[in-house]
Amino acid sequence: MFQSAMGDLETAKRMMVKPYDFLMEEASARSPREAVRYYVVLSLILATLTPLINVAGFPSDVIHASTNAQMGAYKYSPVLEERTGFSRHLWTGLLTFALMLVKLPIFVAFFHVFARLLGGKGGFVESLGVVVYPATPAMLLGWVPYSDFIFGLWAGFLYVPALRYLHGVPWGRAIAFVTFMVGLQILYVVLTGGGWLIEPGLR
Repeated sequence: MFQSAMGDLETAKRMMVKPYDFLMEEASARSPREAVRYYVVLSLILATLTPLINVAGFPSDVIHASTNAQMGAYKYSPVLEERTGFSRHLWTGLLTFALMLVKLPIFVAFFHVFARLLGGKGGFVESLGVVVYPATPAMLLGWVPYSDFIFGLWAGFLYVPALRYLHGVPWGRAIAFVTFMVGLQILYVVLTGGGWLIEPGLR
């Protein structure tokens, strides 16, 4: 297990340092089981480090967290603390991990549908790769304070080569789709002020 986890960290390093090479040469050769294990390991790292950074005084909001799983966990953990008596930081870790797992099949289905609409020829295995590997920066470093814009945007634009190399989506369509999705998220946060993510008084 330890060796597998270390191998996944090495994969994360390659994905972040040479993403185009990894997506062209390695991602498609990896089995669904390897992709899911990779996602679980990185999600566990994220879920472990997020509460620690909360304890240090940095909330998991739109400034300090890169995934909606962290933000949702941080928002609802005080409620669970009040109802159960267990620390909100414990709940933040558990909920972050659980929400990361819950959203995986939803995101796979979402990207599969749109990849096919954009002309992609891959199946659900390729869609799994499209979701898992580009998320590497956000999962591995999304707990770092002031990380949202950097690692969230980095992960977002890695979907472009993932759609191209794993699904065969033309470059132009992949760039247009990802740019639209990233722009839509930024616009939504700006218009709402991010208030939907953090309850007043829970910061």
